[in-house]
Amino acid sequence: MKEWASVTLFKFIRVKTVAIADIHFSFMRGDHGDGLAFDGPEPKGGVAHSFPPPDGRVHFDAAQKWSGRGERDGFDIETVGLHELGHVLGLGHSGVQGAVMYPVISHGERKHLHEDDVKGVKTLYKLK
Repeated sequence: MKEWASVTLFKFIRVKTVAIADIHFSFMRGDHGDGLAFDGPEPKGGVAHSFPPPDGRVHFDAAQKWSGRGERDGFDIETVGLHELGHVLGLGHSGVQGAVMYPVISHGERKHLHEDDVKGVKTLYKLK
């Protein structure tokens, strides 16, 4: 969230009451009721998904091995979260392989915002 906040006018704060939150992060397994079922620990259909504004839901596949430091045998939670938060902000996928919004990630891959991501969000929200 800090990366997106640094290039936009958005401020992200943690709230104590779930009902007033604009963004909801959850870990889910299999069919979890949103029409986008997860397919288990060797994903063919993705490791997470999210919904654009005003929905704000972000679902991570609980069956995956997640990493907080880019370990080679897990998906980097910060990179995937950064990507999914981009969708929550309204961005689509990028064709630029180095961009966070590129639709493919490998085990151990760690990314930060790329100039293509920054350009996309600034264009979307008409920011300089």
